[in-house]
Amino acid sequence: MVEIAQEVPNIAAKHEGGDPEVDASRERPSEIFDYFLSKETILDGALMASLERNYLDKHDSVNRTARALIRAGVEVTPASGLHA
Repeated sequence: MVEIAQEVPNIAAKHEGGDPEVDASRERPSEIFDYFLSKETILDGALMASLERNYLDKHDSVNRTARALIRAGVEVTPASGLHA
């Protein structure tokens, strides 16, 4: 991402999960289908703690990407109102 962002203007980074090595170490790694779980499935499977951990891993990954881009001198502009 850092190499490409230095040459491609207005590139976007989208994170669907955390760092692959960290995710693989989790008892329940994240997966794209987690977005579609019903509340009932989450509660019945006692999945909330795992889903919350995976969500926080995703944010850690976003922050690490932003720091790497800034260190490389790439301007970072977060998307405003993305989920509004």
